Amino acid sequence: MTRQPGQPPTNRPVFSVGMPVFNHEAFLGEAIRSVLDQTLEDLELVILDDGSTDASGRIADEFARQDPRIVVMHRPNAGVRAARNAIVTAARGAWMTWLDSDDVWFKDALRRYADYINAHPDVQFLYGYRHKLSGDRRIDQARPEFQDRPTGAAELFGRMYLSHLCVCYRRELFLKVGGYDPQTLNADDYDVYLRMSLHCRFEPINAATGLRRRHPGCMSVVTGRSRMFEAEVLRRFIEQRGGDKFVSPDLVRRRLSRLYYSAAKEYMKRRHYRRALETLVRGSRYGGSGKSAVVGLLSRLLRPLDRPDPHPLPRL
Repeated sequence: MTRQPGQPPTNRPVFSVGMPVFNHEAFLGEAIRSVLDQTLEDLELVILDDGSTDASGRIADEFARQDPRIVVMHRPNAGVRAARNAIVTAARGAWMTWLDSDDVWFKDALRRYADYINAHPDVQFLYGYRHKLSGDRRIDQARPEFQDRPTGAAELFGRMYLSHLCVCYRRELFLKVGGYDPQTLNADDYDVYLRMSLHCRFEPINAATGLRRRHPGCMSVVTGRSRMFEAEVLRRFIEQRGGDKFVSPDLVRRRLSRLYYSAAKEYMKRRHYRRALETLVRGSRYGGSGKSAVVGLLSRLLRPLDRPDPHPLPRL
């Protein structure tokens, strides 16, 4: 089925599964099949082909011709944040779930969500955990985190532990917090979940829901800039979003001081010594450490050898 956004819904499903796609022809079929093979069939799969230049769009269309639960949208590339917002706008289910186009669900993922929701009708956000799938099909089992009790803003602020393929939340909750912020170019998932944590607790289902595929195209590279975006998302959450009502000042200091130090260290590795110093200055309000002092000293000594960074420091 191909449906335009805004077209009147029919047979509204319980779960909407969002899947942004950009050039994943090698993995897309397996991802789609893992959704269609769910033991709970009351779902729609909303695929947005974000300007793929490979066969991804054609693969998605072929599956849609075979299964009326699939909705496929095509548009020029606009990035994953805009894609996720567009998917939620087009989705019809009361509950929003996600599967990236290179990952795989276990067959009982939606059934586990549904069972928990039926037993806890007031829940707004629930989550499990995921294992990792290597290129040789080896499964590396992850040790479950934060599965023994409900969690919230403080736990999330202290560590990002949520992954797309193991979260499920009310669609109205996503709309309430305003979706993905186009200004947040990194750590954007973290930003959305932090804003959601202001409105509800996160409840664990204590089960793995799928496999996160590991391949060269999905490996995240840690840089000074990525660390700075993460720090700025957390800072904004505390200073502008109201997170200070949920997170202790001590945790704020410890978490942000570590992040700014980590960002400075990454900048220094790439010989962006001026950026390293600027990062340490910005983070100094949260305290420092002996390690920060060492990075600052080395960056000052090596500043004449600075390799200019073309990107300004993120500021949210």
